[in-house]
Amino acid sequence: MLHPRVAIVTALWYEDKFLPALFASLERVDHPLDEWEIIMIDNKNSAATRKWFEDNVHPKVGKTLPAVTLLATDRNLGFAGGNNACILAAKERGCGAVYLLNEDAHGDPGFLKEALRRMGEDEKIGAVQSFLILDPASGGMNSIGNEFHYLGFSYCGGYKMSRHDAAGYLRVRRLTDPDLNIIAASGAAVLLRVSALLKVGLFDEDYHLYHEDLDLSLRLREAGYLVVIEPASVVNHRYEFSRSVDKYYWMERNRYRLTLEHYKVATLLVLLPGFLVSELGLIIFGSMNGSLGSRLRAYGYIFDMRNWSEIADKRRRVQEARKISDRELLKSAVSDISFQETSGAAMKIINPLMAAYWAVARRIIRW
Repeated sequence: MLHPRVAIVTALWYEDKFLPALFASLERVDHPLDEWEIIMIDNKNSAATRKWFEDNVHPKVGKTLPAVTLLATDRNLGFAGGNNACILAAKERGCGAVYLLNEDAHGDPGFLKEALRRMGEDEKIGAVQSFLILDPASGGMNSIGNEFHYLGFSYCGGYKMSRHDAAGYLRVRRLTDPDLNIIAASGAAVLLRVSALLKVGLFDEDYHLYHEDLDLSLRLREAGYLVVIEPASVVNHRYEFSRSVDKYYWMERNRYRLTLEHYKVATLLVLLPGFLVSELGLIIFGSMNGSLGSRLRAYGYIFDMRNWSEIADKRRRVQEARKISDRELLKSAVSDISFQETSGAAMKIINPLMAAYWAVARRIIRW
C-alpha cells in the first residue's frame, strides 16, 4: 500500500528565473496540504534564491502552500545528487512517494493527484511519468515516455507530436497494453515509489547529467517494477534541446557506462559490431560538427583503468538485482533515432542500417 504522504522535489540552478511560474502552479495543486510537501535543493547556493523564498514562499506556507524545505549545499550536486538529497529528506519525513519536477516545469492542478492515483492502483508500479507537454503548448509534446535505443541512445518519445495525436496514440495503445508501460521515464516530471528506490537504489550520482533517469528506469524494470505513463497527469515543460561540448561528453560517457552496466556479456558481444560501426560514423560526424573532442574525452573515461572498478561494482549490483532477461529488457528497445532535433539526410541512411542489424541481433539475444 502506498503511504499517502508525498513530496514534490526539485533541484534548482537558475536562481529565480523559473520560480514564479513553478510556485504559481504549486499553489494550485489539487491535493490536501497536510498530505504533501515541497523539498528543494539550491545547487547554485544562491543568496538570490534564498531571498526569493523568504519573500514569496514562506509567507504562503500553511495557506496556499504545504510545508516547504530549501536544502543548502556547498557545491553543485548535479541533477542526480541534488534529487537524491531531496529524496532522502522525503524518506526521513515518512513520504511514500516523491514527485520529481523540473524547475522549468509546471503542472495542471490535478497532475499530482492523478499520478498518485495511478501508482496506488498497483504495487508493482515503481514510476509514473506525467503527460509531458512543451511550454508553450503550441510546440506539441515533450515526452510520452523516453525511448531507449539498443546501442544505449535515449531521446524523448513522441517529441513535438501534437497533444491531440499523442492522447489518441495512448488510447489506442491502451487496448493492447492497459498499463501503458514505457521503457524509461523522463526525470522532468515523474512520481517514484520510495520503497522501490530503497530496493534498487537512488540515482547514480556518478552520471551527474544525462541518462541518470534512463539508468534508474532500467533498474526499476529489471527488479520487476512497472514504469508507466499517466495521460491524466499533465505537466508543461520549457524544454529546449541544446548542443554543447559538455552535453555531448556526458551523454556519450554515460551511454557507454549504461550499456556496460546493464547488458550481459553475451549481449555486448552480439551488439559489438553495431557499436563499432556506429562509433566510426559518430567519429566522422563529430569531426564535422565540432563534437569530436567530447567523444574523445568520453573514450578517455571509458578506457581509463582507474574507472573500471567503479563500473564493475555497479555492474555487479545491477546484475545481481535483476529479475528479467536481456531479451525482456530490450523487447521495447527502438532501432532508429527519430528525435526531430537530430534528424537529417544522414539519418535516412543510418536508421535503416541500424534497423536491419537489430532485426538480426534481437533474434540472437535469447538470454
